[in-house]
Amino acid sequence: MTARTRTRDDSRRGRIAARASERDARRDRFRLLLACVERGALSPGEFAQLRDDIGAEIAEHETCRRSAGGQQAAAMRLHKRIEAAEQAIVETEAERDEQAERLAAATKLAGALGSYLPGDGWHLVETVRRLCEGELTPEQALAEPVH
Repeated sequence: MTARTRTRDDSRRGRIAARASERDARRDRFRLLLACVERGALSPGEFAQLRDDIGAEIAEHETCRRSAGGQQAAAMRLHKRIEAAEQAIVETEAERDEQAERLAAATKLAGALGSYLPGDGWHLVETVRRLCEGELTPEQALAEPVH
């Protein structure tokens, strides 16, 4: 990076510092001009300066107010998205727990059913049990021969 090259942050910091400096100078002029008003010694040029400074201060205030409003709206949108995501997580976890209970019951029933089936029927039950236990993928279970 050369001496003439500035990063985005440097540029932003510089603009922020320049605006703060302008604002401080304007406020110092306010104090001076208000002191002149208090003494009743405000010239037409000073009056014009006071009007311009007040206009600039109002414009800056309006810009900041709009920016803050936009930031608040963006924060509210993000907050709603986070709430929706958290709700989706809760629903997904509940569904997962329900499916886990069903899978456990199917596994238990498949284990019990194997002893009741005559002949080679137990192979099918064993495949179902292994699928429920996660020992087989659905593709592997479907590919196993049925006796």
